[in-house]
Amino acid sequence: MALTVLALAADFIRKQVLGSAPVTTRYTTFTGGFGMIVCGITAASVYLSFLPGLVALGLDALAGLFFLGGGIVRLPCSLSSRTRESNHAPSSPLQAWAYGLRDVNGCTNGDNMLINNLLNRGSVQVGDSTAYGIVEPGDENDPMALYSRLRGNCQRAQAAEILQFLCFGVAAFLAGAGFYMMRKGVTNGPGRGAYVA
Repeated sequence: MALTVLALAADFIRKQVLGSAPVTTRYTTFTGGFGMIVCGITAASVYLSFLPGLVALGLDALAGLFFLGGGIVRLPCSLSSRTRESNHAPSSPLQAWAYGLRDVNGCTNGDNMLINNLLNRGSVQVGDSTAYGIVEPGDENDPMALYSRLRGNCQRAQAAEILQFLCFGVAAFLAGAGFYMMRKGVTNGPGRGAYVA
């Protein structure tokens, strides 16, 4: 799952046209990469005696917190009153996917998807109008092509959000199960046993 989270976020970064990718997207690449590293270390700790189970337990808990922060929780930030009162997603870099996608109405609201910084591939003010990175030449004649690209971005963003939630659940379960097994003195791999005095 972490690999899929990483791939989705990397695709968003690769397709960014105007400006740099939002911090939310870059953070998602971090959570996906960190989740893959934790998976490897946890798998190795089962068979390698020099890696204590407590390391894997701590990394699972940390990965769970990172996934929770990226997919679900809206991190504290100060939004201007103009941004709060407007009908589009805020441009604040400290938003999680769930918070950033709150106004897209299940990927059906084309106007809100267009002005959403997580979906529009960047935007820049040009005089009195705004240019969006997702708008390609010819879209003025084919608005359905633009809507289709926005909807695809929105669906991938929702998948990244859901996968981070699932990764949080898996990491929380593994951390809890690892803690329970340590408390019960269950072995931590082949050839390892609990010392009994």
